[in-house]
Parts: sequence; C-alpha cells; structure tokens
Amino acid sequence: MKSIVYILLLFFFFISCQNKSKKIDYAPKLDKKEVKEIQETIGVDILRYDRALFSIDKSQVKKELLRLKEDYSFFIRENPTTSENIERLLSFVNDNLNQELYKDVEKQFPDLSSMEKDFVSAFILMKYHFPQAVIPTIYTAILGLSYEYPIIYEDSVLVIALDMYLGSNYKNYKRLGTLVPRFMIRRFSKEYILRDCMKIISYDHIKFDRNAATLLDEMVLEGKRWMFAELTLPSTHDSIISGYSFEKLQWAQDNELNVWTYLIDKEYLYSNDNMLIRKFIYDASFTATFGNVSPGQIGAWLGWQICRSWIKHNPDKKISELMNETNAQKILKDSKYKPKKGN
Repeated sequence: MKSIVYILLLFFFFISCQNKSKKIDYAPKLDKKEVKEIQETIGVDILRYDRALFSIDKSQVKKELLRLKEDYSFFIRENPTTSENIERLLSFVNDNLNQELYKDVEKQFPDLSSMEKDFVSAFILMKYHFPQAVIPTIYTAILGLSYEYPIIYEDSVLVIALDMYLGSNYKNYKRLGTLVPRFMIRRFSKEYILRDCMKIISYDHIKFDRNAATLLDEMVLEGKRWMFAELTLPSTHDSIISGYSFEKLQWAQDNELNVWTYLIDKEYLYSNDNMLIRKFIYDASFTATFGNVSPGQIGAWLGWQICRSWIKHNPDKKISELMNETNAQKILKDSKYKPKKGN
C-alpha cells in the first residue's frame, strides 16, 4: 500500500512540474503594446497533407493527384500523373504500415487547433525578437517512421511528421529496433513537437563562424538554439527544452559547477578536438566522462546557461545581439556566467 501511495505522489509531482509556470530571473523585457500589435498580424493554419493524401479517391488517381499538387506542391513537385509517380504514391499509401500509422495519427491528432494556437504564441515572440522573421507555412505528414527527420524545414516551409510523435510507448516504434536508442524514443511524443520545430527554425536567426570549431563555440551555438526555443516557448519546462528526464535534469542542475570546473581544469573549452566536442555536444543518453547518471549534451546545457546569464546581465540589449554575436569568448565574458552550486 505504501509503495502505491509513493508512486502516486511521484506521479502528481511529475504532472505539477510539467505544468507549473517557470519562475525565471533572466526573462527579456517585453513591450506589451508591441506584442499585441504583432499578435493582430499572425494566424496559423496547419495544412494536413497526411489527411489529404490518405483520403484520395483511388478510382480517380490522376485527377486526385492534380488536385493535391495545387495545394501541396511542396510534396508533389514533378508531374504527378506519370505512371511511375502514380505507382510510387499508391505504393506508399497502400503500404500496411503507413495505413496503420495514418489511423493512429488520426486517433492521436484528430484536431490541431490547440497546436495552431501554440504556434501563434511562439511566432508572436519570434517576430518580437526577430522582426524580419518569416512565418513558415506548416504542413503535417506521415513519412513512414522517418526518425532521422521528424521535422523538415526548407524555404519557409515546416513539415511535421506526426507519425513520429505518437508517444514513447507506441507499438510501431519497436520496428526501429536498435537503430534508435531508448532515450530518443522517449521524445517521440507530442509535447516535443513545438520544441523540435523552434530549434530547427532557430538556425535562421543565429549567426556563427563556420571556421570556429572549439568546444566553447559549439557549446554557445547549441546554447543559443536551446535559448531560442525557450524564448519562443517561455512556459515550456526545462525538461522538454533540454529533452532530459527529470532525473537527468536534476543531475545537470546539481552538477553545473562540477562540470564547468572540470572543463576549465582540463583546458577543454578552447579545444578543437572533434572527438572531444562530440562527447560533450552530440545527443546521447549520457556523457561518458560523468557516467550513465549524467545527461548527454552536457556542453549544450552549459551553453544554454551561459546564454541565460547573458540575458540576465544585459537587460537593455536585444536578443538579436546575442544571436548575431559570433565570438563565443565575448559572449562568455559579457554573460558574467557563474555556474550554480549543486544542492
């Protein structure tokens, strides 16, 4: 009985952590009047290519494909009525797995009005900080478990593969076998959709020196991407922005000073060793140096904290100044970053 009560308490703690508003001391200043003016100019209608494609009348394929090409030219760029294209498309639509994915997507995402509102909120803040930003056209699609590219962003078009956000326990993710580690599959849930989208869009608003390749450069670049997602999704919990479990997030918070001290002592910040950079920046279940209790991408986590500190200590500067600065050392200096001591 005690164990059940304990589990329930943990469950409610998890829910409360997910839903509570973030209390932060580094939030940039917002002009409410300007935000309201931007709000009046932005609307989002998500176009459901998945539904349009899987609902075609197969007895009139050529006519249906020409109709689809009018509204979904991003997906159908060539002449869709050639025998080869018709055969390829019907093969995709009639595939048993894709048919099952479509049915499950329809169950999980029958209506996207809530997601549209979330995108509007994110794009308002994006336009506030980056006035030249272009609001993308958003499509949803089924891409046959394309786990490497669940989000596609190209030429101001954003494509969301809904079949990659059906929940970490979704049965068909087992088909991926060992190709995709468990720590990645746990992020195949709808609460990560906007985070993934905003992280990809962030590249449009970040300048970086392609010749700079030190660990600090990569830390700050990734930190900017996490910061961009946080700025546009300010109520999203750190566990979603980072992709960490609550246990891994807690480890990062408790060991921020230890990790930073380690990097300083080893003189790693200005190393351009590619293997070293991969260890601290690339997505992984943990950072080998600190054991499997640590999260992966711990360098990106620190880069995020540096960006947070920059905003806190430069309240009168625009966020675009941070994103446009390519000198990672200058950003670190201006941030006055001091890692927090763990509990």
